[in-house]
This record gives sequence, C-alpha cells and structure tokens, in this order.
Amino acid sequence: MLTGQYPHKHGITNNNTDFPSDVVTYANLLQAAGYTTGYFGKWHMGTQVDRPGFDTAVSFEGQGTYFNTEFFDESGRSLFTSSESDWVDDVSTEQAKKFITAQHAAGRPSLTVLGFKTPHQPWTPPARNRGLFSSDTAVAVPNLSVPPPFAPRANGGSSQSQLRDYMRTVVGIDQNVGDILAHLDDLQIADNTAVIFISDNGFFRGEHRLGDKRSAYEESLRIPLMIRYPAGQSKPLAVDPIALNVDIAPTILELAGVPVPESMQGRSLVPLMTGSTPSDWRDSFIFSYNIDPEFPAAAVVPHLGLRRADGLKLVNYSDDSSWNELYDASRDGDPYEINNLYSLPERADDLAAMKRELLQTTERLGFMKASGFSMKPQGASWSVQGADASLFEIETSSDLIDWKVVGTFEGGGAPTRLSLPVPGFSSSEVIEGNAGDYVLAEGSPVTAIRGFETLRVGSIPSAGGRDAVLIFELPVLKNGMEIALAELELHVVRTFAQWDADLWVLGVKDDTTPILEYSETPTGNPAVLKLEDTIFDYSTSNSGEVVTSNRLSGITQYLQKFYEENSSYAGGKYLFLRVNSTADIGVNDQRYTITAAENPNIESRPKLNLFYRPLGSSPRKQSFRVRYGRIGP
Repeated sequence: MLTGQYPHKHGITNNNTDFPSDVVTYANLLQAAGYTTGYFGKWHMGTQVDRPGFDTAVSFEGQGTYFNTEFFDESGRSLFTSSESDWVDDVSTEQAKKFITAQHAAGRPSLTVLGFKTPHQPWTPPARNRGLFSSDTAVAVPNLSVPPPFAPRANGGSSQSQLRDYMRTVVGIDQNVGDILAHLDDLQIADNTAVIFISDNGFFRGEHRLGDKRSAYEESLRIPLMIRYPAGQSKPLAVDPIALNVDIAPTILELAGVPVPESMQGRSLVPLMTGSTPSDWRDSFIFSYNIDPEFPAAAVVPHLGLRRADGLKLVNYSDDSSWNELYDASRDGDPYEINNLYSLPERADDLAAMKRELLQTTERLGFMKASGFSMKPQGASWSVQGADASLFEIETSSDLIDWKVVGTFEGGGAPTRLSLPVPGFSSSEVIEGNAGDYVLAEGSPVTAIRGFETLRVGSIPSAGGRDAVLIFELPVLKNGMEIALAELELHVVRTFAQWDADLWVLGVKDDTTPILEYSETPTGNPAVLKLEDTIFDYSTSNSGEVVTSNRLSGITQYLQKFYEENSSYAGGKYLFLRVNSTADIGVNDQRYTITAAENPNIESRPKLNLFYRPLGSSPRKQSFRVRYGRIGP
C-alpha cells in the first residue's frame, strides 16, 4: 500500500523486516509536495522505531496489545502507555483526530494514516461492545466442511465465542471510522478530504475448515475497499473492475495532484471513482504467499496464483503441485470454491489459458523472469530473477520431452546468476578452508575479527559477526583438466534465527588480508557478486548439520571464468566467500554459526569441493527451464 509495488518487487515479504527509509512511497512524495504527514496505530515492521515518510507518528511496536500499549513517536521515543481500560484503536483514533485538527488549524494540507490493530488475536473488544451478539449464531456456509488439499485435517475457525469477539472488535473499528468521519464534518473539511478505507487481508472463520488468513480462497483474497471524496464524486457508486492494494499509492498521489512514479506497479483508482473505466483496465491479477519463517508450522503454504474477472482462479502450490487448484469462483459458478476443476478434461482449455496468462503476468511484473543465458563447453550460466522468499526449480532435458530437476533456488527479488554445470566429471579435490577466515563486525568503520573457532552470521554488534568470510587457496589445475562443478560445504548451527543467509563472492586476492565489504544488499562494487540466495535458512538444525551450496550456485561459473581468464595460473591466490544475513535483526541475537577453519573438529571445517573433467570435453546437447515451486512426489 505504501509503495504501490508487489512484495516480490520491494522485498519486504515478512512482518519482521524494517521498512527501508529510501523506498519511494506516497508518504514521502506528499512530503516533498508540501503535505504534512502523520501515522497512527499499527505499523508492524518488527521492532522498527522510525516511520519513514511521516513527519509525525504515534504508533506502537509490532502487533501491539489491546490495552496497556506503549506508544512511540516518529523517532522511536516513548510517548505514553495507554491504560488498562483504553482500547488501543480508540487511542490511535484520538491521536489521529488531534493531528487532523492541528493541521487544519494551521492551514496545512495533510495526510493521515490510521492503522488498526483490530481484528487480530486475541480479539479483545472494547468494554462498550462486550455484550454484542451474545445470543447470535453464525449462519452456515457450504464450504465449512471442505478442507484445503494442503491441510486435509484442518479444523480451525469454528469457535462461536471467538467469532463473537472477532465481530465485536470489528464493530469497534466501525465506530472509530464513524468518529473520524464525524470529526471531518465538525471541522467542515469533509467535502475536500478523501477518505480511503481498506483491509490488508480477509480472514477465515471456519470456511474451508480454516481459522487464519493467507490462503488463496475468496474469503481471504477479497477485501473491503471504500473511497469517499465528495469533491470528486457526484454520487455513491459500486464498481466491478478489479482494484488492488497496489493501487492505493497511485490513487492517493493523483488525488493530491502529485505525479505517479513509474516504479509503482498499481494504477490510480480515480477514474473508477467517477464511474469511468479505462479501456485497458486489468481483467486479472496475480497473488502470492511466500515462505514466512515466522510461521514455519502454519497451516498455510507458499503459493502463486491468478484470479480473472470472470471468476476463474488458478492456484499453484510451491511445495506440491498435486495440490494445485482451478475454480470458477463467479457468483453463478462455484463462489464457495468447492469443486476443484484442475484435473477435469473438459476444463483443460481453461487451465492452459490460465497457465499462459499467469506465466506472462509473472514475467511482466518481475516475479519470475529469465535472461542472459550463455552456453560454453565448460557449462552454461543463466540470469534468473525470482520473487523474494519464493521457491523455484531448474530442470534440464536433452530432448525437450523428459525433464529432470537439477537444482532448486530461493528467489531474492533481484537477478541472480546461476551456474548450469554440464553433467559428468572424472576426478575431484577437497580444498580446506584457510585459517585466515574471519567475521565482519557491523559498525563505522566495519571491522574484521579473526581467531574464532566458529564464525557468527547475524549476531548483534556487541556479539560480533554480522557476516562470515571464508577463504580458500585456489589450486593449480592439473594439465588437461577443467572445473566441472564447485561446491561449498559448511557445518552450520542455527540459534533462534528465522531468516535466510545468502552466499556472495568478494573476489580473488593475492593474500588473506580481510576485505571489509559488509552489506545485506548489493553495494555497486563490481567485484562483489551474489552466488546463491539462501544457502541456509530457518529450517537448518539447532543441533547443527552439514550444508552444501546448491549445484546451481554461481560459484561454479565464477571459478570456471577465473581459470579461463588465468590459463597460466601457478598458485598463490585466494578466493573470498561471504555468508551474510538477509535481515538486520537489530536487538535480538538470532544467528547462525559456521564451523571455522581453526576449529579442532577437522571434519566440520569449511571445504571447497572441486570436480574436474578433461579439458575440451564435448557435452551433450542440454536445454534448461525455470519453474515456480516443486514438481511434487
């Protein structure tokens, strides 16, 4: 909503990552145009203290609490803690009203954003609503006994008492919204104030036996969206064209008379507000749920899908394609999504059309995009952009009929260079890690610390070790041999970490002097390249396990290129590989440890496994393709 971009584009795909201060949003664009901006209530970006783009903030950390909530300003300074009788959304609403009043009195144009905690668990309503619905019972719907394919034993959301409290909190929001609208009337600014009401997701209350959100059914996917702007609307309208949450930012900008940047992927809804639908308006959209380490055991699974205006919906599940679904969710079709049409021969044409459109849309929006394929006798390389925190597979075939998976990778939101090694090798060699390995400690300046028996990744600064840097002395190739495959082997232990670690190369040097290159994202240094998204993640064992780089990792192609460009190499050069966190945890010591080259346990030390084949070997013809998710059993 802030950026007008899909999560796979802006890269914030969970609730624990700070929102970057340098990302373009409607808020900072309105600031630049002379608007005073204020944010009130829930923000939810982990423990982030600042509110980028907002001049004033009165908000709480993370999910907050319904009562006794500590509120902070735009710089993270504590302002006050609400009482045990002050409902959190009432407090946020009152603070938003004060801001609106002050800006009106000063004659300044303003933007006010009010984020409600409701209706999140534990669904605690304000005192005024606790008696509502006490004698009411929910009306049954046809899909209450239809579980999803990925959770056939699901049994959630059916508690009537929880549903009553859920609805009581929703009524509390309604009352707060009414309070805001009445306040605009009292100030006599309602006519020239645009009010947008939107939810970030729907919620299951027993439909499909679910009691959560994030799944692809209509109850979760469809959300309320209402816009009131008397100065720009002649009468109330209910419109049918598809509107998305990525449309909110460009809509706000157009209403304010501020140009919409090309980086925004949504479209302004202003034409729809007047009953005019552009001829090129969308008639479908993609939706996705990615891997979320905060909820590894949740009864939801990563998926990617397409919903068309005519009601057809395709859902592809990344963990198992046998779960895939195709529904006609139109009012006249199957609105409760009970009959999965995916495998029906009579719907094969619909399925094929939906697959084509999904593929075209994902490429256009950058969810899955491939380019820069190159093939050499040593092997191929491919630049593939995959959505952040989403799973992809690379398959190979010699006849374009029979396909075999050669590796998986987790997307990082930006193009990643993959190695596509030609199968077959005749010999191998193990290169032990160099005792010069070190950790990079975050700070100004960045410092390198050596001598550890284990290298930390993701520690808070006082503990040392935001990044681990591994060093290997590159061997001299035997006459007539070339690199067929390179693999990094590490012994890794996870300590509370719920984030991924990526593999980068810092370059090749003549000695083991530390390279002080620290960053969680690309820095523009041409010598620093990402070799692999997610070399290990939250699924890594707390007791430790051996982790091997993906065979698709760019390390193979990187070393092939080095030896090709240094054909007379006689030894004495060192390869620097950096393993770093994909998130700045900040206050929590959520980390991984890698067994270092100086560790007494020889078997667990870092290793670079090199596989060779005769120089100039003629590989057989190979084709490659990338696909979202796993093929399944």
